[in-house]
Amino acid sequence: MKTWLTLAAVLVVLSTGAFAQFETDHFKCYLPIATTLLPKQGVQLQDQFMANPAKVGSIWRFCNPTVKNHDGVITPIINPDAHLAIHKALQQPIINREVKIRNQFGEQVIVTGQAKFLAVPTQKEPHGPAFNLDHFNCYAVTNGNPVAEVVGLSDQWFASTHKVARPALFCNPVVKVHNGKVTPILHPNDHLTCYKMTPRPFDKTVQLHNQFGDPIFRSKQADMLCVPTQKLAWQVIP
Repeated sequence: MKTWLTLAAVLVVLSTGAFAQFETDHFKCYLPIATTLLPKQGVQLQDQFMANPAKVGSIWRFCNPTVKNHDGVITPIINPDAHLAIHKALQQPIINREVKIRNQFGEQVIVTGQAKFLAVPTQKEPHGPAFNLDHFNCYAVTNGNPVAEVVGLSDQWFASTHKVARPALFCNPVVKVHNGKVTPILHPNDHLTCYKMTPRPFDKTVQLHNQFGDPIFRSKQADMLCVPTQKLAWQVIP
Protein backbone atom coordinates (compact mmCIF):
# COMPACT_ATOMS: atom_id res chain seq x y z
CA MET A 1 0.00 0.00 0.00
CA LYS A 2 1.31 3.44 -0.94
CA THR A 3 1.70 6.17 1.65
CA TRP A 4 0.82 9.55 0.15
CA LEU A 5 1.91 12.93 1.52
CA THR A 6 -1.35 14.88 1.51
CA LEU A 7 -1.07 18.65 1.04
CA ALA A 8 -3.89 19.58 3.39
CA ALA A 9 -2.36 22.93 4.25
CA VAL A 10 -2.51 24.25 0.72
CA LEU A 11 -5.37 22.43 -1.01
CA VAL A 12 -8.99 23.38 -1.19
CA VAL A 13 -11.30 20.53 -0.19
CA LEU A 14 -13.45 19.63 -3.17
CA SER A 15 -16.70 17.72 -3.47
CA THR A 16 -16.70 14.75 -5.85
CA GLY A 17 -16.46 15.85 -9.48
CA ALA A 18 -15.82 19.51 -8.65
CA PHE A 19 -12.78 21.45 -9.85
CA ALA A 20 -10.69 24.00 -8.02
CA GLN A 21 -11.20 27.65 -8.89
CA PHE A 22 -7.79 28.64 -10.18
CA GLU A 23 -6.24 32.10 -10.25
CA THR A 24 -3.92 31.01 -13.06
CA ASP A 25 -4.67 30.87 -16.79
CA HIS A 26 -4.17 28.14 -19.34
CA PHE A 27 -1.08 28.82 -21.46
CA LYS A 28 -0.33 28.10 -25.12
CA CYS A 29 3.42 27.66 -25.45
CA TYR A 30 5.71 28.29 -28.41
CA LEU A 31 8.96 26.69 -29.49
CA PRO A 32 11.56 29.31 -30.51
CA ILE A 33 13.19 29.44 -33.89
CA ALA A 34 15.54 32.06 -32.40
CA THR A 35 15.87 33.81 -29.05
CA THR A 36 18.42 36.04 -27.35
CA LEU A 37 21.01 34.07 -25.38
CA LEU A 38 21.02 35.06 -21.72
CA PRO A 39 23.90 34.61 -19.27
CA LYS A 40 23.27 31.98 -16.58
CA GLN A 41 22.19 33.51 -13.28
CA GLY A 42 22.08 31.88 -9.86
CA VAL A 43 18.80 31.63 -7.94
CA GLN A 44 17.57 29.89 -4.82
CA LEU A 45 14.27 28.04 -5.25
CA GLN A 46 11.91 26.61 -2.64
CA ASP A 47 8.76 24.82 -3.73
CA GLN A 48 6.49 22.21 -2.12
CA PHE A 49 8.99 19.41 -2.95
CA MET A 50 12.34 20.86 -1.87
CA ALA A 51 14.69 23.83 -1.59
CA ASN A 52 17.73 24.04 -3.88
CA PRO A 53 19.87 26.40 -5.96
CA ALA A 54 19.67 26.52 -9.75
CA LYS A 55 21.35 28.25 -12.69
CA VAL A 56 18.78 30.00 -14.89
CA GLY A 57 19.62 30.40 -18.57
CA SER A 58 17.91 31.16 -21.87
CA ILE A 59 14.26 30.72 -22.81
CA TRP A 60 13.10 27.20 -23.76
CA ARG A 61 9.43 28.07 -24.45
CA PHE A 62 7.33 31.24 -24.35
CA CYS A 63 3.67 31.01 -23.30
CA ASN A 64 0.65 33.23 -23.94
CA PRO A 65 -2.49 33.02 -21.80
CA THR A 66 -5.13 31.30 -23.90
CA VAL A 67 -8.83 30.62 -24.16
CA LYS A 68 -9.40 26.85 -24.14
CA ASN A 69 -12.40 25.10 -25.70
CA HIS A 70 -12.65 21.46 -24.59
CA ASP A 71 -15.81 19.46 -25.26
CA GLY A 72 -17.76 22.70 -25.57
CA VAL A 73 -16.53 24.03 -22.21
CA ILE A 74 -14.84 27.38 -22.78
CA THR A 75 -12.28 28.55 -20.22
CA PRO A 76 -11.60 32.28 -20.73
CA ILE A 77 -8.41 34.23 -20.09
CA ILE A 78 -8.27 35.67 -16.57
CA ASN A 79 -5.27 37.97 -16.94
CA PRO A 80 -4.25 39.00 -20.50
CA ASP A 81 -0.97 40.55 -19.25
CA ALA A 82 0.18 37.34 -17.49
CA HIS A 83 2.69 35.63 -19.78
CA LEU A 84 5.31 33.02 -18.91
CA ALA A 85 8.82 32.54 -20.25
CA ILE A 86 10.05 29.03 -19.46
CA HIS A 87 13.80 29.31 -18.87
CA LYS A 88 16.26 26.46 -18.60
CA ALA A 89 17.12 26.01 -14.90
CA LEU A 90 19.89 23.48 -14.50
CA GLN A 91 21.93 21.84 -11.75
CA GLN A 92 18.90 20.74 -9.71
CA PRO A 93 19.02 17.25 -8.13
CA ILE A 94 17.33 14.20 -9.67
CA ILE A 95 14.63 12.85 -7.33
CA ASN A 96 11.82 10.66 -8.67
CA ARG A 97 8.34 11.30 -7.30
CA GLU A 98 4.90 9.85 -7.90
CA VAL A 99 2.34 12.65 -8.03
CA LYS A 100 -1.45 12.46 -8.08
CA ILE A 101 -2.98 15.39 -10.00
CA ARG A 102 -6.39 16.69 -11.03
CA ASN A 103 -7.31 19.18 -13.75
CA GLN A 104 -9.91 19.63 -16.50
CA PHE A 105 -8.65 16.45 -18.17
CA GLY A 106 -9.42 14.43 -15.02
CA GLU A 107 -7.29 12.68 -12.38
CA GLN A 108 -3.98 11.07 -13.21
CA VAL A 109 -0.89 9.71 -11.51
CA ILE A 110 2.39 10.82 -13.07
CA VAL A 111 6.06 10.29 -12.28
CA THR A 112 8.37 13.31 -12.19
CA GLY A 113 12.15 13.42 -12.43
CA GLN A 114 14.56 16.34 -12.44
CA ALA A 115 13.45 19.97 -12.20
CA LYS A 116 14.85 21.47 -15.40
CA PHE A 117 12.95 24.71 -16.05
CA LEU A 118 11.79 27.86 -14.27
CA ALA A 119 8.61 29.49 -15.62
CA VAL A 120 8.97 33.25 -15.07
CA PRO A 121 6.24 35.93 -15.23
CA THR A 122 7.17 38.00 -18.29
CA GLN A 123 6.07 41.16 -20.05
CA LYS A 124 5.39 40.83 -23.77
CA GLU A 125 5.29 44.12 -25.66
CA PRO A 126 2.94 45.93 -26.19
CA HIS A 127 1.23 44.40 -23.12
CA GLY A 128 1.84 45.64 -19.59
CA PRO A 129 4.01 43.88 -16.99
CA ALA A 130 2.85 40.49 -15.74
CA PHE A 131 1.14 40.55 -12.33
CA ASN A 132 -0.75 38.18 -10.00
CA LEU A 133 1.22 35.29 -11.47
CA ASP A 134 3.63 32.92 -9.72
CA HIS A 135 6.99 31.58 -10.71
CA PHE A 136 6.90 27.82 -11.30
CA ASN A 137 9.63 25.21 -10.83
CA CYS A 138 9.00 22.68 -13.62
CA TYR A 139 9.88 18.99 -13.38
CA ALA A 140 10.25 16.63 -16.33
CA VAL A 141 7.45 14.05 -16.41
CA THR A 142 9.03 10.65 -17.02
CA ASN A 143 5.81 8.61 -16.93
CA GLY A 144 2.29 9.80 -17.71
CA ASN A 145 -0.54 8.68 -19.97
CA PRO A 146 -1.54 10.71 -23.05
CA VAL A 147 -4.70 12.76 -22.72
CA ALA A 148 -5.75 12.11 -26.35
CA GLU A 149 -8.29 14.97 -26.27
CA VAL A 150 -8.86 17.65 -28.92
CA VAL A 151 -8.88 21.28 -27.76
CA GLY A 152 -9.35 24.63 -29.42
CA LEU A 153 -6.93 27.32 -28.26
CA SER A 154 -7.29 31.02 -29.00
CA ASP A 155 -4.54 33.27 -27.68
CA GLN A 156 -3.29 36.76 -28.54
CA TRP A 157 -1.60 35.49 -31.71
CA PHE A 158 -3.87 32.96 -33.43
CA ALA A 159 -6.62 30.37 -33.01
CA SER A 160 -5.76 26.71 -33.52
CA THR A 161 -6.92 23.17 -32.83
CA HIS A 162 -4.65 20.55 -31.27
CA LYS A 163 -4.70 16.98 -30.04
CA VAL A 164 -3.28 16.90 -26.53
CA ALA A 165 -0.74 14.12 -25.91
CA ARG A 166 1.32 13.06 -22.87
CA PRO A 167 2.35 15.35 -20.01
CA ALA A 168 5.85 16.75 -20.44
CA LEU A 169 6.25 18.98 -17.36
CA PHE A 170 4.72 19.29 -13.92
CA CYS A 171 5.26 22.69 -12.28
CA ASN A 172 5.05 23.71 -8.63
CA PRO A 173 4.63 27.35 -7.61
CA VAL A 174 7.97 28.38 -6.16
CA VAL A 175 9.61 31.01 -3.97
CA LYS A 176 12.50 32.55 -5.89
CA VAL A 177 15.47 34.44 -4.45
CA HIS A 178 17.45 36.32 -7.13
CA ASN A 179 20.04 39.01 -6.37
CA GLY A 180 18.72 39.20 -2.81
CA LYS A 181 15.11 39.81 -3.89
CA VAL A 182 12.55 37.29 -2.60
CA THR A 183 9.50 36.61 -4.81
CA PRO A 184 6.90 34.74 -2.72
CA ILE A 185 4.21 32.29 -3.82
CA LEU A 186 0.85 33.96 -4.47
CA HIS A 187 -1.37 30.96 -5.22
CA PRO A 188 -0.08 27.78 -3.50
CA ASN A 189 -2.95 25.66 -4.84
CA ASP A 190 -2.24 26.54 -8.49
CA HIS A 191 0.15 24.17 -10.27
CA LEU A 192 0.68 23.64 -13.99
CA THR A 193 0.78 20.44 -16.02
CA CYS A 194 2.25 21.07 -19.47
CA TYR A 195 1.23 18.64 -22.21
CA LYS A 196 2.74 18.02 -25.60
CA MET A 197 0.27 18.65 -28.41
CA THR A 198 0.15 18.48 -32.19
CA PRO A 199 2.28 21.43 -33.36
CA ARG A 200 0.88 24.27 -35.42
CA PRO A 201 3.33 26.59 -37.24
CA PHE A 202 3.38 30.26 -36.32
CA ASP A 203 6.14 32.79 -36.94
CA LYS A 204 6.12 35.80 -34.63
CA THR A 205 8.88 38.01 -33.20
CA VAL A 206 8.33 39.80 -29.88
CA GLN A 207 10.25 41.82 -27.32
CA LEU A 208 10.13 40.34 -23.80
CA HIS A 209 11.08 41.70 -20.36
CA ASN A 210 11.53 39.87 -17.06
CA GLN A 211 13.92 39.62 -14.10
CA PHE A 212 16.54 37.82 -16.19
CA GLY A 213 16.76 40.24 -19.11
CA ASP A 214 15.12 41.72 -22.18
CA PRO A 215 15.29 38.99 -24.81
CA ILE A 216 13.91 38.97 -28.33
CA PHE A 217 11.86 35.81 -28.98
CA ARG A 218 10.92 34.49 -32.42
CA SER A 219 8.46 31.62 -32.40
CA LYS A 220 8.46 28.62 -34.72
CA GLN A 221 5.29 26.76 -33.66
CA ALA A 222 2.80 26.27 -30.85
CA ASP A 223 3.47 22.82 -29.43
CA MET A 224 2.62 22.71 -25.71
CA LEU A 225 -0.41 23.44 -23.48
CA CYS A 226 0.00 24.24 -19.76
CA VAL A 227 -3.13 23.53 -17.72
CA PRO A 228 -3.93 24.77 -14.18
CA THR A 229 -3.75 21.72 -11.94
CA GLN A 230 -4.30 20.58 -8.36
CA LYS A 231 -1.61 18.49 -6.74
CA LEU A 232 -3.60 16.04 -4.62
CA ALA A 233 -0.77 13.98 -3.11
CA TRP A 234 2.81 12.91 -3.75
CA GLN A 235 5.54 10.55 -2.59
CA VAL A 236 9.23 10.07 -3.29
CA ILE A 237 10.01 6.88 -5.19
CA PRO A 238 13.02 5.11 -3.63
